Amino acid sequence: MRLDPASPVQWTAVLLIGAAGILLLYNTLPVALAYPRAGTTALVLFSLFAIPFWWLRGRVADRLALPAGALAIGLVWGATVAVMTSLFGSRALHGLLATAYGPAWAERWSPVLAAPVVEEVVKAAGVVLVVAMAWGRVRGVLDGIVLGAFCGVGFQIVEGYAFAMSSTVLNRAGDVVEPVIAVFIVRGVLAGLWSHAVFTAIVGAGVAFAATRRTARSVWVAVGALAGVIVLHALWNSPLLRDGLGLGALGVLAGVMLKGLPAVLIVWWLVRWAKRAEAPVEREPEAI
Repeated sequence: MRLDPASPVQWTAVLLIGAAGILLLYNTLPVALAYPRAGTTALVLFSLFAIPFWWLRGRVADRLALPAGALAIGLVWGATVAVMTSLFGSRALHGLLATAYGPAWAERWSPVLAAPVVEEVVKAAGVVLVVAMAWGRVRGVLDGIVLGAFCGVGFQIVEGYAFAMSSTVLNRAGDVVEPVIAVFIVRGVLAGLWSHAVFTAIVGAGVAFAATRRTARSVWVAVGALAGVIVLHALWNSPLLRDGLGLGALGVLAGVMLKGLPAVLIVWWLVRWAKRAEAPVEREPEAI
């Protein structure tokens, strides 16, 4: 992870993150300045997404070889490149679907067919890029799980912030926090646990598996992890069980859990398997 002016991988990361960061500021800063109270509240609330995954990092710290800088780059990639690429990419695919099948059909099915593909591929690209930057430091699947989770958390924080600020603007009530809290309850409390961080953690496990095994089979495992996550994300975005089968709030909550719990259980199983299969990292003793 040392700075290397001759590294094309590092230059790629710097240029893409820099360009995406500028676009992100261009799209969010005016609203943030116009609604400072709502913006601060949104940023604080959605940053809470990072807490459970920081806790996860602490729980498996003795088995992690990736430096903190690699996790930070993954977080920033998710918050900038992944968000902005997904924004424009999803719009482009939505337009193609609208042209092919009609605007109404595209409005209903674009979140299922377009968003999962674009978002998961771009987040996975960030995981691959960081693994390439820290080549030789990835020791096992746990490294990939935590790296993927941090990349997903970055995406999740900015996406949640953007939805909250958009709701504030559309509410037309000025710089108030009620729309932000409402969005946080829906996208944070109800949907936060089984969202981007969990999806990308699964992809990260596949990428780390391929990076450490370096066989054709392991590469297919990584591809399968990405394909499986796209399916899980599409299921999550689908209208299936969205009305809770007419059973009210409890039915809606049950539907959310049925659609989101599989991804959480997969990450739970991967962490348990990796903790059994991977020995603690041997660290050099500190000089006295």
